[in-house]
Amino acid sequence: MTSALTVIALAFFLSASSLLVVLYRVSPLTAPEFALPFFFISIFICLSASVAFVLSVTKTLLTHQPFLSGTYVSSSLRQGVFVALATCIVIFLGLLQIVNWWIALLVYAVFALIEMAVGR
Repeated sequence: MTSALTVIALAFFLSASSLLVVLYRVSPLTAPEFALPFFFISIFICLSASVAFVLSVTKTLLTHQPFLSGTYVSSSLRQGVFVALATCIVIFLGLLQIVNWWIALLVYAVFALIEMAVGR
């Protein structure tokens, strides 16, 4: 399973570099028709890979067991995708200027409930 973690770490570094290129070279605020889709794609991949990597390493360290047939990596990747999707939704609502703290909390609560239903 270390190869899966290596691929996740590589995806994080590539998406973080693409996010930096989008933020510094092609500003999402000055050219929104070109930069916003790339911004959301790169932030989605960057967040999902980083959360998946951190969660899988944390689960492994807390249980003091090696990776068990990919269950840690697959569940961590699913949770990372949910966190990244919720964050992208909150950022999009922030661009539309219709987000409050309680709307963001509700978005994250919906994805937490979906994870609880899927993770059974």
